[in-house]
Amino acid sequence: MIPTTRLSTLLNRSTATATASVSNRCSLLSSRLGAKRPTSLATFTTNRLGLRLNHHTTRVVDRELPSAPTKSRRPWYIGGAIVGTLVWVVGLSSALNYQRLSSSVVSGTLFMVRYDPRVIDLVGDKVDYADSWPWISGTVNHLKGKVNIAFDVTGSKGERARVRFSSQRRGHAWHTLEFTVTRQSDDEAVDIGHHELTDQGAPFALEHLE
Repeated sequence: MIPTTRLSTLLNRSTATATASVSNRCSLLSSRLGAKRPTSLATFTTNRLGLRLNHHTTRVVDRELPSAPTKSRRPWYIGGAIVGTLVWVVGLSSALNYQRLSSSVVSGTLFMVRYDPRVIDLVGDKVDYADSWPWISGTVNHLKGKVNIAFDVTGSKGERARVRFSSQRRGHAWHTLEFTVTRQSDDEAVDIGHHELTDQGAPFALEHLE
């Protein structure tokens, strides 16, 4: 009769030998199958899922966007300069025209024209400036002793005429060079003639009126 201890030892050895044999056979089978297909279903599924994810994944490139092209402001500067120049020229011209309009030369010239019978026959009575804002062309320069002005008048006949007056200082006295009124419709002209002038070069009739 075999003792119990020895029997247990023999059983353990048999079990270990059988386990080792089965393990070796499984390893051999796994190595043969591994060359042909994935070693497990989990590995195969993971590989297929990874391929699908890589195929449908959107790549995001992290880089700076190009800066938007800036528009040149040069046309604005040029336009502003042109507008500023035009405003300056118009303002200066208006100021100089108002200065001539307010001078005694223009006032005396208009007075002589307004009450001259020949001018009344030419354009009618109630002679006055042709425009609500009269433009006096020419120059009034007392320092240099030169006056040369021209402006338009009209009368009750509706005729428009051009008044021209120029004078020059010689020594201490002023002398009339031209004093005419020309009707624009037919260029008929009236020569007002030479009159005594003030020390400002204006016709002397205004001084008598005052």
